[in-house]
Amino acid sequence: MKNKAAKQKSKRKGIVSAFGCDLTEYLQSSGQDVPQVLKCCAEFIEEHGIVDGIYRLSGITSNIQRLRQEFGSDPCPDLTREVYLQDIHCVGSLCKLYFRELPNPLLTYELYKKFTDAVSVKEEQEQLARIQNVIKELPETHYR
Repeated sequence: MKNKAAKQKSKRKGIVSAFGCDLTEYLQSSGQDVPQVLKCCAEFIEEHGIVDGIYRLSGITSNIQRLRQEFGSDPCPDLTREVYLQDIHCVGSLCKLYFRELPNPLLTYELYKKFTDAVSVKEEQEQLARIQNVIKELPETHYR
């Protein structure tokens, strides 16, 4: 319920939140190739995230929520603010939160069985080839 209210509030301001939206629908409506939240976070992590466990360790929940709210009103908020530099893991955690909230996962429900079959192949080269073949079946927006 809370998520729905946040989406409606953002829509009233003319901003559609990327969180919790179908990836294909969001990218079509926004005209982007990749969600801006992922671009900004990836660039920040590549520049400042040379730390152990950037995606393994969680950031502070209040910082993650603050950052999520900032992305709701600004396409790319200032991630170099001290709070985010001190808790760099919150940026990685925000990326994970984005992927968790996708209604249809990045690797899609439709291809789930094919992915699990591909990774269960024992011979490494064959496994890699099968995974690559399934990746080619992803919808374009998910592939990007």
